[in-house]
Amino acid sequence: MKIYSVSELNIEAREAILLAFQYPVTVKGEISDYRTSRGHQYFKLRDSNGNNTVSCVVWKGTSHNLNLSEYLHMEVVVSAKVDFYAGFGQFQLNVIELSEFSDGFIKKEIEKLKKKLSDDGVFDNKKTLPKYPKAIGILTAHDSHALKDVCSKLNEKYPLSNLFVYPSIVQGEQAPHNLIKQLIRINKDKIVDVILIVRGGGSLQDLMAFNDESLVREISKSSIPTITGIGHKPDITLADYAADSAQETPTAAAVKSVPDCQALKQDINYFELNLIKLCTNILSRLQAHLDNFLVIIKMSNPIKIVGNLSKEFNQHRVFLKKSIKSKLKTNTDVIKENQIKHKRLIKGLITDITNKRDNIDKSKSMIRRYINSKIVLHKEILSLKIEKIKQINPDLLLKKGYAIVRDKNNKIIKSINDVALESDLQIQVFDGLIKVKRKK
Repeated sequence: MKIYSVSELNIEAREAILLAFQYPVTVKGEISDYRTSRGHQYFKLRDSNGNNTVSCVVWKGTSHNLNLSEYLHMEVVVSAKVDFYAGFGQFQLNVIELSEFSDGFIKKEIEKLKKKLSDDGVFDNKKTLPKYPKAIGILTAHDSHALKDVCSKLNEKYPLSNLFVYPSIVQGEQAPHNLIKQLIRINKDKIVDVILIVRGGGSLQDLMAFNDESLVREISKSSIPTITGIGHKPDITLADYAADSAQETPTAAAVKSVPDCQALKQDINYFELNLIKLCTNILSRLQAHLDNFLVIIKMSNPIKIVGNLSKEFNQHRVFLKKSIKSKLKTNTDVIKENQIKHKRLIKGLITDITNKRDNIDKSKSMIRRYINSKIVLHKEILSLKIEKIKQINPDLLLKKGYAIVRDKNNKIIKSINDVALESDLQIQVFDGLIKVKRKK
């Protein structure tokens, strides 16, 4: 096992860091601990939670008369080269450029990306939304207010659709990847007629996941029509431009995805009244024909026949009215049963999703422990191999008193038979060469 000096360790650490970060990086954080020395400006970048910091320096020659004290305790974006100061064993960023990380900065970057996506045709070719969807996919955060509002509105407005929830994180660095993964899964399952992509309101930075280029392109590629309901009324993301329909809120997205069940009921009632009216008119005309027929029959005195026909007619009329009322009642009962069925299904899905997430977390933990153990093992093996290589180093053998004999052509002598009498020889020891001549 090699024992490093502090300087050796710091030098190797610096070489490793410079190799890993060969190009400038862009880092976001809050400026703190600002100080100056000999025209150089020193500070620390701190995460919003305050738990992590990194040392930064703006060298005098690259500052461009920038007074960083004006940015103290502000969130900024820096472009910097990653460095490691071996003298102090300190990791630091050599800042090249700095700008305030404001909504204005973010909006400017979003506009650039919007133009790029628009030029690529990502926002074109909108798909038609289904009029009466049998199944609706909901892509949002698990157990969120947005999910509850959407489910409540769909059950209220159109309980005939089956609801399938695809949970995903909707904020943070991992959100775009998670949303893309679930969107691909929905398209692969092919069990829904429309997809609702929803989340509650928040700041511009909270909604940045929905401005991710990869996610926006995936929404545009979806073979299933999409409806977005992200944030509140003023919030517009690039995902809204890519979707087939963009609504102001999650609830509005739910309303857009289905017809109004109450309106359908009103239409049914309207058709029922028209049907009854039509039947009544037909019956009235038949009654008039019957009356005329009865007059004719009466003139022929077949009273009994006419009485039987009239009785039969009345029976058919009563049966027709009962049949219409029975059909309407049956349809109402079916709607209520579907409501209960859908609620049970959603509850079961939520339980199943929760169990699967727990299993995934356990698997991640096991994999992480396995990988760490393998890394430790391979490091130990590598250290042993390096040590073996060093042991067979010729310089070490020379230091121990061994020597290497060569002829005048610098060829190594392995046997006395390789040397002629009166030959010139060179003996290499640790600190130099000894020239000799073989005698008889």
